[in-house]
Amino acid sequence: MSVPISPIYRRLPPGPHQLSRGQVIRHQRIRIHGAMVEAVARDGYEGTSVRQVVSLAGVSRRCFYEQFANKEDCFVVTFDLLARRGVQRMTGAYTAASGDLGDRLGATLLEFAEVVATRPKAASFVLVEAQTAGPRALLRLHRATADCERLLARSFSESPGATVLPAPLVRAIAGGLRGAMSACLRERSAPAKEDVAEAMVRWTLHFQSPAAERMSERMADRIVLRLRESASGPRGSAFVRARSGDTRTRLLENALHLAAIGDYRQLTASQIADGANVSMDVFFELFADKGECFLAALDMLADELVAIATDPDLRSSDWPHAVRRVIGELMCFLAEHPLYARTIAHEAFAAGPDAARRVLQLAQAIATLLTPSAPKGAQRRLLVDGLAGAIWHTIRCQVAACRIQLLPALSDYLAYVALAPSIGADAAADVVSE
Repeated sequence: MSVPISPIYRRLPPGPHQLSRGQVIRHQRIRIHGAMVEAVARDGYEGTSVRQVVSLAGVSRRCFYEQFANKEDCFVVTFDLLARRGVQRMTGAYTAASGDLGDRLGATLLEFAEVVATRPKAASFVLVEAQTAGPRALLRLHRATADCERLLARSFSESPGATVLPAPLVRAIAGGLRGAMSACLRERSAPAKEDVAEAMVRWTLHFQSPAAERMSERMADRIVLRLRESASGPRGSAFVRARSGDTRTRLLENALHLAAIGDYRQLTASQIADGANVSMDVFFELFADKGECFLAALDMLADELVAIATDPDLRSSDWPHAVRRVIGELMCFLAEHPLYARTIAHEAFAAGPDAARRVLQLAQAIATLLTPSAPKGAQRRLLVDGLAGAIWHTIRCQVAACRIQLLPALSDYLAYVALAPSIGADAAADVVSE
């Protein structure tokens, strides 16, 4: 027996009133947007239904479908509204600020922390839940992050005495800031907004150095070279469906392959089994359903990436060079297996909360393995979360732009993000420029 859901908003009074038809519709839309945020906060996007939204909003199903095509449509429209307001507030804070880079970043990031602290459900809706709400929501999240990248780039280019940073580095920093705040929201940790903003400013200022600008010239040459190499023909081995190996491995690799070239939500266990030349009886002896198979495939992929990142040199006296080498190896592996990159950047988030959680845990695990020599204390957490966000945002952007082959050329920017907070920007730039 289902439990009745009480509306969280007051209904308009029945009968004649002073509101026009347009005002009534606007009032209803506001209530639906708020109800969508509340429903997703309670049960996640996957667990939210139109019935739940209309019950919380205190409107009829007819009213809902007069304004939105379906649940996904309502989610992305609500996302656009919230993200636009958030970016506008941060832009306003930046415009009103004066002083040097630290002052302007401080004002902007304090506003970011203020939004998250005062409206945690709305912030989680934008930063966390949008990742598992389908391809349209992921695209909106990508665009909203791009707006923040542009604002961050302005702060480096317009602030007195600041150094203009290369676009891939700004993108990585923006991904790191988003990743750090998302981690706080996922774990429901609530440090004071002033402390959060101060920590984010200090982390961001670590990358401010003329050495970063000089470093970008060498990085740009590597990107051009990589583009020429990719134009001349494939480099490395692309991921294909396995036709050899043990039965379980064939099923796992085919599950990744089919999810990456199609829509996971339409994928069936029969398709996975057929593509791997395995009978359905054998499939169900190994897995309960396609979801269990896909999660096992993600674990297999994660094991390969973690194996690359589990390098004893990362705990040696020469760990900065080991960081650079290991990040390069990780990016080369993904460039040579593009469907793996697509899986951890996109498809896993379309496969539901469990799959998304595994990928986020993988990002944290790799960032932790890369930073064993990072300073201890409160800032240590931001170093790990920031690096995880920087790496995954860079991968997502290259996947979205269909330029996965450029990941190796961008790896040194990520190494710089990993090293600069620990050894300083100049020393980090020297390492990655060798």
